[in-house]
Amino acid sequence: MNRAFNATKLDFYASRSMIGLTSILVVIGIIIGVVAHGPEYMMIFMMVFGVSSSGSVFSVHEKSRSDRLYGILPLKKSDIIVGRYLFALIIGLAYAVVAAILGFVLSIIMLGKVDMLPYLAALAVAFAYFCFATSIAYPIYFRFSFSKAYVFTMLPMYIIAVMLLFATRRMNVAAAIGPVVKFFTDHTALLPVFGLLAGLIMLTVSALIAYKVYQRKEL
Repeated sequence: MNRAFNATKLDFYASRSMIGLTSILVVIGIIIGVVAHGPEYMMIFMMVFGVSSSGSVFSVHEKSRSDRLYGILPLKKSDIIVGRYLFALIIGLAYAVVAAILGFVLSIIMLGKVDMLPYLAALAVAFAYFCFATSIAYPIYFRFSFSKAYVFTMLPMYIIAVMLLFATRRMNVAAAIGPVVKFFTDHTALLPVFGLLAGLIMLTVSALIAYKVYQRKEL
């Protein structure tokens, strides 16, 4: 497991150049939340942008050809996969924490209060979306490379996110999923737990698929 952590550290060292991009994406997320008059939308878009940050590590390795180091380092392919998914999980959790803090602050500023049910629901859905999009993208990047697959992989993910947001605004979602809403109204604190568990399950399944894909790829 220590080798997997070393692979994660290598990804973080390689992705230092993404710090500026990450800051820009955070600012864009805040602007979207202010314009849409909804902190929840800001939180969701923050996690959408987080997918780009987690996937950019493939681009960094590709451009610098640092992925060739894996061939001379004492790392197994399983270590590389686990390390890359740990990197994604840490990025996702970091974005979720920032989104939660900014969503809370914006709720106070714009609404004068924090309605915990939609706030925690947005946080759970946003993190689950991050894990869903990442779990789809990572095996594809391992197979075809970032430069070849990014547009065709992420464009559908962005479309899905936008469609969900528009559907949420135009449809009475609460009425459509009444029993679910009632359950989480009575157990609001479980929302982040369900979001985290759903995300971890998706990432785990994706990691297993990525390992099978990566086994067939020469370093």
